[in-house]
Amino acid sequence: MMNFYLPIAEISINIYLLITLGVGIGFISGIFGIGGGFISSPLLILVGVPPTVAVGTTTVQVFASTSTGFINHYQKKNVDYQMGLIMIIGGLIGTLSGVLLLKNLKNFGVIDNYLNLIYVTLLLATSFFILYETAKINFFNKNKKFKLHKHSWIHGLPLKFKFRKSKLYISILAPLAIGYLIGLLTGLTGIGGGFILIPCMIYILGMTTISVIGTSLFNITLVSLASLFLQNYFNQNIDFILALFLIVSSSLGASIATRLVDKFDQEYLKIIFGLFLMIIAFLLVYELVRTPENLFIIDYV
Repeated sequence: MMNFYLPIAEISINIYLLITLGVGIGFISGIFGIGGGFISSPLLILVGVPPTVAVGTTTVQVFASTSTGFINHYQKKNVDYQMGLIMIIGGLIGTLSGVLLLKNLKNFGVIDNYLNLIYVTLLLATSFFILYETAKINFFNKNKKFKLHKHSWIHGLPLKFKFRKSKLYISILAPLAIGYLIGLLTGLTGIGGGFILIPCMIYILGMTTISVIGTSLFNITLVSLASLFLQNYFNQNIDFILALFLIVSSSLGASIATRLVDKFDQEYLKIIFGLFLMIIAFLLVYELVRTPENLFIIDYV
């Protein structure tokens, strides 16, 4: 057995399992077009990494993956910096709130259960949404054209601002609130939040899809960088050795995925991804309800 000791996580983990996990996360991210942070935190918890360390370490991976993607979109000029900066302001406040909330939950000794419940909720909600939208588009509304965006009460909010890149004239309160939510999730759970941010930017703010991904990456890159420093300062929960393994191996997995992704039917991929998220959620539920190996632990002072 090739076990590798992780100093911050304070566990020994099989190096082949660790590399396989990283390659798998990168492959899934590349195939399904998502940020690895969404699935890496739950998977790290399932293989025995303490939840707080999983959150902090995933933040490093999120920053590494989104920063490279942002550079690509920066070169293509697909970033709405006005919108991005406003969301970043909300995101910085949100990530500070999330990091401090994580610290308090850890101090109260309830972090494991709370984080698992949050991940289960996010995974199941995303899974049901993907499966529902896929079924609706492919089986119930094949001949209908969808309007991505329509005016709502959000457009009646005060403090309106003109976003020239996205050709919008809306209140800054909406992107501030969305940015805060993503920052809160980043600080509390380690996930980048792109799977929530992108639909919000399209369906709520009404942004054009050409600038959505670049602006999303711009936001997540800076918010995750801030979260990285805050996690290290307040919670000391980043295992940089684990993060390095994940970054290198997930990059390999992502490169494999880019060569294979065009060979799969995208609609079937959505269904598989939705079911995959559901399986991870059920495994986390099992971890919550199963009887622990050691019912009582006595610490000697």
